[in-house]
Amino acid sequence: MVPTRPFLLAAMSALPLSLVACGSSSGEGAIVPEGTHYGYVVSKVSVPAKLSDLSGGTFSLDLGATKSNTPDGTKDNRLGEALQFLTMAGFKLQDTIDTAVNAGSILLLVDFQTKDFTSTNAAGLGVKLGVKATAMPAPCSSATDTVCGHHLTGTGVFTVDPSSPTNALLGGKIVGGKFSGGPGDVSLQIAISAGSPPLTLSLLNARAEATAITDTGMDAVIGGEVTAADLTNQVLPAIAGQIATTLAADCAANGTPPGCGCTGSAGMMIIGLFDGDDGTAKDCKVSVAEIAGNLAVKPYITPDVCSAKSCTAPDALSIGLKVHAVKASFPM
Repeated sequence: MVPTRPFLLAAMSALPLSLVACGSSSGEGAIVPEGTHYGYVVSKVSVPAKLSDLSGGTFSLDLGATKSNTPDGTKDNRLGEALQFLTMAGFKLQDTIDTAVNAGSILLLVDFQTKDFTSTNAAGLGVKLGVKATAMPAPCSSATDTVCGHHLTGTGVFTVDPSSPTNALLGGKIVGGKFSGGPGDVSLQIAISAGSPPLTLSLLNARAEATAITDTGMDAVIGGEVTAADLTNQVLPAIAGQIATTLAADCAANGTPPGCGCTGSAGMMIIGLFDGDDGTAKDCKVSVAEIAGNLAVKPYITPDVCSAKSCTAPDALSIGLKVHAVKASFPM
């Protein structure tokens, strides 16, 4: 379900987007993990940078079909397509995420339980949020430290944020060194820009795959389904807010259509693409309705998967992200 589309979303925004997840297992007959708990901290969160990342499945998981949440053999990542096109458009999305991870603004703690890293019928993976203020060592050595990342060397000690879920891990099996777990419930946090409070989205039918698993690190892909309601009520308003910030920086405060006094390229593209796109008069502003109704955006906010056992039409959007984690200590 990851089709190749024309290059459309280039001007959606200069949005820095950061992703973190935390979750739990659910469903009848769920696997109950056994064995030792191993702790990790995520040192890298990656978004798709090229079409092959999506078509090849590197960032995608099989999250269901269009009329059922039963996996159908096709890997899904509808929102990942938007991230990939933003990257191709020249937005420094990956740089923004790297900065957030290194500075501890994104602090993901992975709890992985297993009796064996190569083969087992009862393993589990969960992700919790860490507390930046109590991380040891601190992510940045001083206010002038522009590199940071000192907590990501494999010796970090962390505390768990009280808001993290306390439910069971995503249960699954390890075959040939590859873990496949889920479905379950996962809370995904999206930080639209550095310093902004993250949005919390509840992912349905979440799944995870992990490889290169040892007691000192792992690589993983985490995916799930975002409800259309969460997209409309949380994500789009946050995007509109960030677009307003971009326009304030690139365009004149009292600019008039059609140019709106924009001098920055991002502001010019945004005004040209969205302002008045819903049929309203151009006013040098961009509303949620103008974003949602834009023909270039609709392919990326149109549901592509079913969140229930049966649907008459897709009712959720798939998303997936790739992470690398290193050894860490925290209460499990």
